[in-house]
Amino acid sequence: MRLSVYRPSREGRRLNRTASELTKTSRTEMSADTEIEKQICDFLRRNGKSTALKIAKEIRLDKRIVNKHLYILQKSNQMSVTNETPPVWDLLEKTREIKQTLKAEQKPKTTIDTSEEKRVEDLLMKSGGLKACHIARDLGQSIQTTNKHLYSMMEKGRVQKCSVSNLWSLNEEWSEGSFSQESSSDHALDSGLSHSFDVIAKLGQGGFGSVYKVTHKYDEKIYAVKRVILTRKSDSEVKALAHLDHPNIVRYITCWPASDNWMSNQERNQMSNTTGSSCNVVTFDRAGSGERDDDDDDDDDGDDDDDEKSEMESLGVTDSRKYLFIQMEFCEGGTLTDWIQARNQMEKQRTTAEIHKIFDEIITGVEYIHAKKLIHRDLKPDNILFGADGKVKIGDFGLVAAQTDQKGEPLERSNIGTRSYMSPEQKNKKNYDEKTDIFPLGLVWFEMIWEIYTASEREKLWPDLRNQRFPEGFSDVYSTECTFIKKMLSYSPEHRPHAKDMKENLSKFFSLGQKPPRSISDQ
Repeated sequence: MRLSVYRPSREGRRLNRTASELTKTSRTEMSADTEIEKQICDFLRRNGKSTALKIAKEIRLDKRIVNKHLYILQKSNQMSVTNETPPVWDLLEKTREIKQTLKAEQKPKTTIDTSEEKRVEDLLMKSGGLKACHIARDLGQSIQTTNKHLYSMMEKGRVQKCSVSNLWSLNEEWSEGSFSQESSSDHALDSGLSHSFDVIAKLGQGGFGSVYKVTHKYDEKIYAVKRVILTRKSDSEVKALAHLDHPNIVRYITCWPASDNWMSNQERNQMSNTTGSSCNVVTFDRAGSGERDDDDDDDDDGDDDDDEKSEMESLGVTDSRKYLFIQMEFCEGGTLTDWIQARNQMEKQRTTAEIHKIFDEIITGVEYIHAKKLIHRDLKPDNILFGADGKVKIGDFGLVAAQTDQKGEPLERSNIGTRSYMSPEQKNKKNYDEKTDIFPLGLVWFEMIWEIYTASEREKLWPDLRNQRFPEGFSDVYSTECTFIKKMLSYSPEHRPHAKDMKENLSKFFSLGQKPPRSISDQ
């Protein structure tokens, strides 16, 4: 008996192949859907609550596709959504974590829980940087408990706090071995260099450091010493200054890492002896010209060092941070802010030749910075100083950055700087080049020429000026200057001139005498 073997017809074989292909396509689509939903969840874990549009931009997908997957995740009880317009999405797993944390916190604790510190560390690793109140919210802790963990972790060198934005972040610099934490070597440097100075006065303080006027005990010369928290990132200013040698750049002397003790002790002992004495101070982050910022903060203002120390002491945590001290020439001629204010208060007309001479020196310094493939990123009157001979000295290189990476490619940047002087692209974009320094120079040149008598007048004028709208009469009296300043304030950086072009234009269109600008005391 012969057994018959079933052989599907040609049509049957075609249908089988089609079904197999559909199954493979379905599996591929399911895999793609799963990957999209994973990206959405990862984004919300890192950044917290967000809208569909922001999520779509971040993971580079169409908003409709993101919306579809968000509602799928909501149906599977993985996502929550508000009734706001537009809707705000969040992961439900965070709510569960908070409830579990609240239950755990009801148990009495006598010591700092290392597992809680690990949770803080994990959260900072995902987010990159958070305020204490946001960490407390995400972990379901009280703000006091969170602060205790954070300052304990700071003492161990695991986290750091930015005093401008109040953002806490992981202190990767220490773990990567950029600087040694050995207290013995730091102490040797401390005793070898820091005790060679006497503090005369504290000249200024901002989120990126404090500046002191000091006298060297041996050569008896006066210097400026800037103190910043020692991290891997803080050495960018030193490296920039060490490679810049120009008569219109603040001269770098040396630097050293140390504890904070020597400076704070001398401040307490010696600052009291100089109280009430007047000196022509140099400040680096003055509140009068706009606070230097990274991102807009929605909460509290930046704490200074003293506030932070008192907060740490109240929590029973000592300050074990290390600092970097940068010794520079002392610019006794004051700042361009001082020069502008003194000129505005004078009865006699300002000399345009003197203004153009000073601005030419500013442009010369910036041209040199750009030739070194660097961007200053914080040009403003407070950071433009005068030496004893009246020469312009550009200072505060705390935000200096390279123009490109080692391959010559554009770098992604954060929007840091002084907001009232920042270029549009520095505020809004991650990629920008050296022409971002030209925009604030246009504002500076205008300030040097046009008298602004009150803060309210400046506040009213500034938004128009940033949009190339000048006050009545300016273009009539200063037609050539107006033409150049308008180009410098172009919204698009490609329409702005390079520093070297501005240098050539100044020489071509204005009579620049050889006599150096007079200091304020000579006027």
